[in-house]
Amino acid sequence: MAFSVKISGISKETGGVVLHMEPPWWKADQLTKDERFVVSNETGSYFDYDTNVSVKEMRELHEGFRLAAVTGVYGSDGWQEIITPMLQKLDEALYSQQDEYSYFHITVFEWETGLG
Repeated sequence: MAFSVKISGISKETGGVVLHMEPPWWKADQLTKDERFVVSNETGSYFDYDTNVSVKEMRELHEGFRLAAVTGVYGSDGWQEIITPMLQKLDEALYSQQDEYSYFHITVFEWETGLG
């Protein structure tokens, strides 16, 4: 099994999702150890970890994972074509557009890789 991360930014005005992304550089294993995350197992086979965080907390998480977005495998040209626009969207949401968000929902979800 593998884990990935989903981020949803929730609008202050409508309560709807106005930002959705799956940042591959965010370390799911690190997040599952964060005490803010609650474990769920709605399917009976896959585990998910969920939390809601404030804009400030989201900003701290984003900055904590920023280096991982530009180093190692993610530093390659191919990955940077994907990651750079995602970083820009997060930066906009968390800094220049921060007043538009009431909170962020983060899910670490388990999925089957098919590799064994």
